[in-house]
Amino acid sequence: MAMTSADRNALLSRWIKPSSDSEQERQERAVRMIKNAVEEHSPFSGISISIYAKGSYANNTNVKRDSDVDVVVECNECFYYDFAPEMTSADVGYAKQYVRPYEGPWHSDLWRKEVVAALTNKFGDSGVDTSGNIAINIAEVVGSRPNADVVPSYPHRRFKDAALTTWALGSHVVGRDSSDVVNWPNQQLENGRAKNTRTGGRYKNMVRALKNVENVLAEADLLDDLPSYLMECLVYNVADDSLKNGSLDDAFQQVLLDLAVPLVAADGANDWVEPNEIKKLFGDHQKWAARDAHDLIFASLRFMGYIS
Repeated sequence: MAMTSADRNALLSRWIKPSSDSEQERQERAVRMIKNAVEEHSPFSGISISIYAKGSYANNTNVKRDSDVDVVVECNECFYYDFAPEMTSADVGYAKQYVRPYEGPWHSDLWRKEVVAALTNKFGDSGVDTSGNIAINIAEVVGSRPNADVVPSYPHRRFKDAALTTWALGSHVVGRDSSDVVNWPNQQLENGRAKNTRTGGRYKNMVRALKNVENVLAEADLLDDLPSYLMECLVYNVADDSLKNGSLDDAFQQVLLDLAVPLVAADGANDWVEPNEIKKLFGDHQKWAARDAHDLIFASLRFMGYIS
């Protein structure tokens, strides 16, 4: 039997809830233990390290099935850099002569090796999975802490002027396969908070709703499992007014319809961005394609009974 609007509002009311106090406590325990592991590791004595949570836990958009935490362990002894696309080639050429290569010991292989050693000392060999290309996984302990993905990284500066005085600060990861990934967690956090404030909390509510419907669809084999960050990105590209539209049911329907229309048009979503507003949402650099978003949105429309 098809869901009524009352049914959908009740379902959405459950889906939009953030982590419970007990879930939050377990997540905080995982972050705290990882910080302790790094701080207790003697080879790190005297060097500058930043440790912080990122992703859905830090942004308060996580849902129960995706309750793992992402923790960055960042070496501040050096930094990676690039130049903002609006800089001229002349400015870039001028700036490059003032950037000196790092000559210290903390290259990416050693940094990852010692982060792994610090975590293994704390959690044991069986609790640390190093097989991933980017993240080091810390196993869940049921009732105590969730899964945690630890990312060894460096600061990344995207310079905005030839004098190298202003930059956007990101996080640079070198994978085990020597690939480079640059993320912008601070910008994601700030922009997400601002959009959530502008929409009276609806932005993060709708992100959780879309993550929950994706989980239901994936569990029923109606959709391939997708990275939860994609859902956060998609909702970020919805206009604030649509997020504030009427009841939860009204707003969720409007969100899905606003996303559906560009996704069926040729190049209709080319200008969409991640919440950091620096990286494009679709392209060769991503783990997903526009077709994945298309399938998610239309499967969600059908599941909710907005279309047949």
